[in-house]
Amino acid sequence: MRQYDNATTVANEGEILASFQYRSLLSYQAYHHIKDIKYGSQNRSTMDFFPLAHANKTVIFIHGGYWQWCDKSDFAFIAPYILAKGAQCVLLEYDLAPQSHISQMVAQTQKALDFIAQQNWKTDEVLLVGHSAGAHLGALCLSHPLLTEAVLLSGIYDLAPIRETHLNHALNLSQDDILEYSPIYHKESVDIPCIVLCGELELSELRWQSQNYFEHKGGQDQELFSLETISGVNHYSILEHYFKGRFE
Repeated sequence: MRQYDNATTVANEGEILASFQYRSLLSYQAYHHIKDIKYGSQNRSTMDFFPLAHANKTVIFIHGGYWQWCDKSDFAFIAPYILAKGAQCVLLEYDLAPQSHISQMVAQTQKALDFIAQQNWKTDEVLLVGHSAGAHLGALCLSHPLLTEAVLLSGIYDLAPIRETHLNHALNLSQDDILEYSPIYHKESVDIPCIVLCGELELSELRWQSQNYFEHKGGQDQELFSLETISGVNHYSILEHYFKGRFE
């Protein structure tokens, strides 16, 4: 089932990801940061923190990779954009499948937010940004009291189709998992602004995921939820589009 193969939407996925990693390495070299802060006992229960004196906002970023690939360090290239706007940046890590189950990833994300809530460096304004699978994890944490706003980029909000793809070999999702860990089935009201973004050049399944989620959640919280499909943007360029051009 190729509906969830993002590589098919671009001619050079390998080059794009290599560029992310190279630019991220430059960010680590150029900006003060504290690497691999432990927030829990699991191997990947860590975060990288790019602090900023007198920051007006804290941005927490959760990376994607279909819950089984990528690392927070691949996405440090977003930090300069965030710092330039007077905000500080946290890159969140979590354990991956098949070693970790999606229930554990959700619990880790919650624990990370609990940890940040206890730190004296946190700001009053805290924005959670999730990309792809990271948007899924973020969507399950929207009611956390730490957060004041959220932006979900190219996310997956209904796990049912994932169970029918090659991705499920590592994830091993059950029907109960789908009901419990699909954000579209969560009925609790959200009381922070949440922007759902996806690219016009994304897979049709991912555009459907965003639209479907918005219809479910926007019906409950119309004033707080918004949805936009961005012209000329794909699953990878949406990061640059948002952090360079939209974030404020």
